[in-house]
Amino acid sequence: MLLTQGEFATSRAYIDSNWVDGGVKVADSKLTSYSEVAGDIGMALPGFVDLQVNGHGGIDLLQAKDIEDIRKISRSLFNVGVAAYLPTLITGPIDNHLRVLSLIEQVRKEPEVGEAIIIGTHLEGPFISPIKPGVHPVKFILEPDLKLLGDFMRAGKISEVTIAPELKGAIEAIKFLTSSGVVVSLGHSNAGTKESHAGFDAGAITVTHLWNAMRKKNEKESGLAQVALERDDVIIQMIIDGVHLDKQLAIDSIKQCSNRFIVTVDAVSAAGLGDGSFQLGEIDINVKDNRATRSDGTLAGGVGSLSNSLSLMWQYGVSLEDAIDSITSRPADLMGRPELGRLNLGSPAQIWSF
Repeated sequence: MLLTQGEFATSRAYIDSNWVDGGVKVADSKLTSYSEVAGDIGMALPGFVDLQVNGHGGIDLLQAKDIEDIRKISRSLFNVGVAAYLPTLITGPIDNHLRVLSLIEQVRKEPEVGEAIIIGTHLEGPFISPIKPGVHPVKFILEPDLKLLGDFMRAGKISEVTIAPELKGAIEAIKFLTSSGVVVSLGHSNAGTKESHAGFDAGAITVTHLWNAMRKKNEKESGLAQVALERDDVIIQMIIDGVHLDKQLAIDSIKQCSNRFIVTVDAVSAAGLGDGSFQLGEIDINVKDNRATRSDGTLAGGVGSLSNSLSLMWQYGVSLEDAIDSITSRPADLMGRPELGRLNLGSPAQIWSF
């Protein structure tokens, strides 16, 4: 949880990506002092930055009725240490996307105390592969369309778009988006080596949830995941929750992209609420034992927390600094917001311990 007020006897603080011994003081949810009397209640860290949030605290973005529903998501994220995020829209009816974008935009422009701020929106669909849809409804998948992209961008601030590079019109769309200042991520894709390279060469700079909804390691031809890991110019986004990637695959992948990976939860409305039935867009999902699935067993987003992801990375042997940066400064930098995801005077702070 992000700290709101008081003096906290932490052992040290991760100030601007460097460790400084001592406790911290916080007022009005902002760090006012560090190097105070040290204690043993944990370490002071920056607020997390999450680039893939489909919902949280019982609210599904695509089911949001009004701006209060969007604010409920922002408050719920704040309560689990997220200082900034990208609301993420999976594939669905375009009219509803435009409606929700309008709600998101109102909250983005007028953030309130006690809320994670909205950087912009991540369109995870509809320009994805019908062969690798995950739980995205195939009937709503579309080929990239510049006019429709323009409609989205007029409805709200689009910060990231996930595209399958093998689709007709994908390369043109990637070039259009990157020239417009939008981060393009390749994902939900059946692309082979050539198509993956073409997407990155056209301007895509990151990949959405590595290994999920793309060719696996043991397939005949290498796919998007292998290409992304081999290219030093690609930022790797992955879900570390003990569910989406098994331990060894996560460890091996991080070793290949140390200092250029970003961790997300891919949170859905059920995140933090335990077992039960929930919504993801038009899809009914069931959560049991920290695993969210559609009725056919297909994974349907994450229900963990970035704090838990940090603990898992520590267990996996990832350096603490590399792990922290993957959920704070690195996603902030990818979004062109270097003032986020770093702990310094005036920024949000939280406490974490092993």
